[in-house]
Order: sequence, then C-alpha cells, then structure tokens
Amino acid sequence: MSAKKKATKAKEANHVGRPPKYNKSFAKRIVDRMAQGYSLTAAAADCDIHRDTVYDWEAKYPEFSDAIRLGRAKRVSFLELGLIGAPDGPTVTSRIFALKNASPQEWREKTEVQFTPPDLSGLSNDDLDLLDAIAARAARLGARSG
Repeated sequence: MSAKKKATKAKEANHVGRPPKYNKSFAKRIVDRMAQGYSLTAAAADCDIHRDTVYDWEAKYPEFSDAIRLGRAKRVSFLELGLIGAPDGPTVTSRIFALKNASPQEWREKTEVQFTPPDLSGLSNDDLDLLDAIAARAARLGARSG
C-alpha cells in the first residue's frame, strides 16, 4: 500500500462521525454554475450541498476558497454582460438588482459620507459662546418651521 493511501486511511480512522463529503470536483462545479449566473446558494443546491457546508469548506480548503472567489467574479461578469445586451424593461431591472447584491462595492447607489467635526480647541470662550447662540437660534427656527 502506498504512503499516500496509508495516510488517507489513518486520517479516516481518526475522523469522528461521517466522513467529509468534500471533493475537489465541487470547486469546478460551483464555479461553472456561478459563471451561468447562479448565486452561491443556488450553485451549492444544484450540487446537493447546503450553503453552510460551502462556507465551512471555504474556510478549510484554500483551493475551494479560491474557486468561490472566482465563481463570484464570473457571476458578476455574467450579470454585467447580460445587462449590456438587455433590452429596456424587467430584464435590466432584475440584472441591476442582482448586481447590487452580487457586487455591492461596485454597484451600490448609497454614498458613504463621514463627518468629522472641526477642531474647536483654538477658539476663545467668546467664540464658543457665539457658536452656542447660533446653534440655539437654529434649533428654535427649526422647531417653528417643523
């Protein structure tokens, strides 16, 4: 018996519970499905795998993790290419919706604005009192108009 087979048998002997279902062929199958536009969940289901199992394998097997990242990119490519050639109407809307979820960093509409308050440490007490008065007046005006 080869050393590789002995190591595999030893590993299986130490394994508690059902042997893992993972096989490297799943990576290609998932990528192929996602390249057709399937979500990760749908691609996993098409391969008779639960999405949670996919996440477990993604954490355990580097080659599977790489395949998932490639699958996500291929799915975005599929959706974008379909959007470019789509007529107006429901197809465009559904592709845009899918892209916003598949690649939010590139397709999101919401712009993040971060406000950093100015440094007031250099202002005098008189200047700070003036700012307080302006803020109080603005609050009163806002309360009257609202």
